Amino acid sequence: MNDNNKDSLFYNNERRLFLKKSVLLAASVPLCASGLRNEETLLHIIRNGNTYKIPFMCNGKMEENGYYDLCKIFADTHDQIAVQMDPNLFSVLAKAQQWLASNHVDRPIILTSGYRTQHTNSMTEGAAINSMHLYGKAADIHMQGIPIEYLARLMRLCGGAGIGIYSGFVHVDTWKERTWRG
Repeated sequence: MNDNNKDSLFYNNERRLFLKKSVLLAASVPLCASGLRNEETLLHIIRNGNTYKIPFMCNGKMEENGYYDLCKIFADTHDQIAVQMDPNLFSVLAKAQQWLASNHVDRPIILTSGYRTQHTNSMTEGAAINSMHLYGKAADIHMQGIPIEYLARLMRLCGGAGIGIYSGFVHVDTWKERTWRG
């Protein structure tokens, strides 16, 4: 075997090894529903003791299946009704979770209330008659180990409009900018 054939054989083996590693690496990168490889934005939610990690955004676009899954999670649990939630609400929550994660605080959002029917809203103590929960624009949340005041400020910084501060949770909505204590 001459030197050219040896070099060619070495090159082909190295090339095969490189291609094999590339295929394995590509397979390990998450695929978005669109087929594009990119980092997904997940929403990590706990609702009624169930934990969910739902892909919400990929490549700057909303994941349709993730969006509908989140709408089901944010459904009225009393009347068992889901509606199309405001995607901006999910974006606010995802931004807050991403900010915390970038600071090494990886905690799920604990959702106590999402969408509410008129019936459920009328039975909810302290609920506003025209609550944004009725329109799929609000959530009542808390996060283990995160002070309520801090969480309220974070929701505002991440785009939350209505921020209600209560003893055990934060109300966040996407209607108009206002703040109150309950």
